[in-house]
Amino acid sequence: MLKKLLFPIKFAALIAAILLAIAYVVSAYSGMVNPEKDAKFAIIGLGYPLLFSASLLVLGLWLIFKQWWLAAITACSLIATADPLTTFFPFGSSQEVADTSKTFTLLTFNVMNFDDFDGTVHEPNRTVQYILQTDADIVCLQEGAQGVRFTSINVIQNSLPELIARYPYYTNGTDDMVLLSKYPFELCDEYVTSSERKKVVAYNVNIKGHTVKIFNCHLQSIGLTMSDKEIYKQITEIDGINHIEPIDAIKEVRSNLFSKLSAAFKQRAKQAHDLRELIDSSGKDVIVCGDFNDTPGSYSYRTVRGDDMHDAYNDCANGPTITYHDNRFFFKIDHVLYRGDLKAIAIKRGDIDSSDHYPLIATFAFASK
Repeated sequence: MLKKLLFPIKFAALIAAILLAIAYVVSAYSGMVNPEKDAKFAIIGLGYPLLFSASLLVLGLWLIFKQWWLAAITACSLIATADPLTTFFPFGSSQEVADTSKTFTLLTFNVMNFDDFDGTVHEPNRTVQYILQTDADIVCLQEGAQGVRFTSINVIQNSLPELIARYPYYTNGTDDMVLLSKYPFELCDEYVTSSERKKVVAYNVNIKGHTVKIFNCHLQSIGLTMSDKEIYKQITEIDGINHIEPIDAIKEVRSNLFSKLSAAFKQRAKQAHDLRELIDSSGKDVIVCGDFNDTPGSYSYRTVRGDDMHDAYNDCANGPTITYHDNRFFFKIDHVLYRGDLKAIAIKRGDIDSSDHYPLIATFAFASK
């Protein structure tokens, strides 16, 4: 009798192990499929961290209960995804350079229009104070000047003189992206646009005698409404599904979240191709940074990175991180990529919570001539 009961249990466990392995591998390599052709894989890719965690948990259970064949299935799926795993979970290391005359720092930060994430007005502005305290040589901001010129933003007026004194070279447009620099630069004609506004802006920055082309990016966002975010928040709560009818919740997710995610993935894929063409036509020393609105390993990330760009976080950091933290969308969607006679020697994620994004600050060194 016991054997008859064990057989269906073991068979169900085998099917579960196979399905989990397939789902995990598909999510790991989902970034190889162009969302313009099929966006479902890109959406599946968002579940990669959860599927990875589930695979580790299940592998541990199989080993504890000595289910060797099931453990082998899960282990093989993990081994087969070693390459995307190192992108999500890097094993980098920072370095120290004695000669700081060959180094510079770059800060990238989506500042949410300098409004404070806690909903109050701080004096002085917390985001501006963080920028000043960090004292990076180059500051690339996204959502830094939406609709008004950078120098006309109300909430930073009291801190503006100090900011401009620190960064005498800056852009003063209304195209979302702002560059603050201690070094002179030229605004390039190279940019990627959408129907809304510019999504990528390029600058040639003269850093200690080296011309570095820096692309400041804010690729297509999902564009969720407050209602969409509330539905997602309720569903991801432990008892959230009790707050709304299950069928209505599924319909809401399918019609709002999935459709908007699909449209955003497709738009970002196009923008990533346009950006990649600009990178290919640029010189050797290039930095691409900003809010990609896409995760490591995604199609857009893979397209922009190509075969010639390094990821500063992967080179210098250990373990996964997140750079977006609002509404339980916990993802790393801000990146710093580079190539040429540059080497990232350190990077850290700032923990300031004045925006819905966390900043990244990277230190680069020029190669010795």
